[in-house]
Amino acid sequence: METNQNIINLLEMLENIEAYSEQEIREIINADDETREAYRLMVDAKQAYKHKEGGQRVDVEAEWDRFEKRHYAKKASSNRWMHIAAIFLAGVFISGMLFAAFYMASPEKKKKVETVEIPKSDKKMLTAFIVNKDDGSIISKRGDAICVAWCKGAWIEFNNSSFVEEHKETPMPYMFHVKNHTIRLNGKVLDVHNLPDVQASALRKMTVRPDGNRYIVDITTMPVEVPKNIKGNINPELTILLTGKVPEGHTVKSTIYVKSGINDSFNWKDYQYTTWAGSYDNISNKLEEVAIRADHHVRINIGRDVTQNHIDRIKRLLAEKGVKNYEFVRQNE
Repeated sequence: METNQNIINLLEMLENIEAYSEQEIREIINADDETREAYRLMVDAKQAYKHKEGGQRVDVEAEWDRFEKRHYAKKASSNRWMHIAAIFLAGVFISGMLFAAFYMASPEKKKKVETVEIPKSDKKMLTAFIVNKDDGSIISKRGDAICVAWCKGAWIEFNNSSFVEEHKETPMPYMFHVKNHTIRLNGKVLDVHNLPDVQASALRKMTVRPDGNRYIVDITTMPVEVPKNIKGNINPELTILLTGKVPEGHTVKSTIYVKSGINDSFNWKDYQYTTWAGSYDNISNKLEEVAIRADHHVRINIGRDVTQNHIDRIKRLLAEKGVKNYEFVRQNE
């Protein structure tokens, strides 16, 4: 059976999202067109996962057939790894960590257990996630959890990554299920039913590390000295590629692409696609993020087919998002 390693990486990340930095999550999601489409399908699951609310269950096979006909009708049937994405759509495999990924996708807030999202607050560091023990949903089987938020300057350390938060407030708080996580605040194990009222800005460092079959989450509010080699989680350099029209052979209808760092390529295959005004992934969000860094630099590569309308549009967005250091580079005729 053909295996797509990027899809495997996506699924592994969604099952253990607390082990990844925000930058790593974005890189995995945007690894290639098929991975982005699989993730988009999972985001759609957020709306489809309403069998309690609407009284109907999602038909996994029907959703797979619809997805396959729409995107992969000409591909070999060996691409059954994508069936996993359809299973995600039905909510069969949705976990608490997957909701953390959905949090990036949409600002909507849902009150019901099946579609609850990780709370975002600039006031509270700790929020209890108490499931309905009788609802029989997948999320309830994962058990109660503690959601952790932090603010600018916090040092976040995982198995394979370590960074200092540069956003005013983390755009993606983490959810830790107490069934398989031990969460400690200044050395004291937290009780999900009796959490202290602490501001998110008080978090100085959080470390997540494996301990046998569990994870240990250590949070400290005591002053810490961050090593000079620990970098922030925002890349101040960004390259935008404007193609003017959808590239031939590209399954995604987009005329704007991005890549972290400065890139002189005019080939869309060297970039990650984004949108002008998509609901969960758009150029405005990327510009707003990069503008946080005072040392930011944005390069806009203009393809041969780009019209003045697209150039004017990106100029407006640069101004709106506070991007001051940028350059336009036209493709040679």
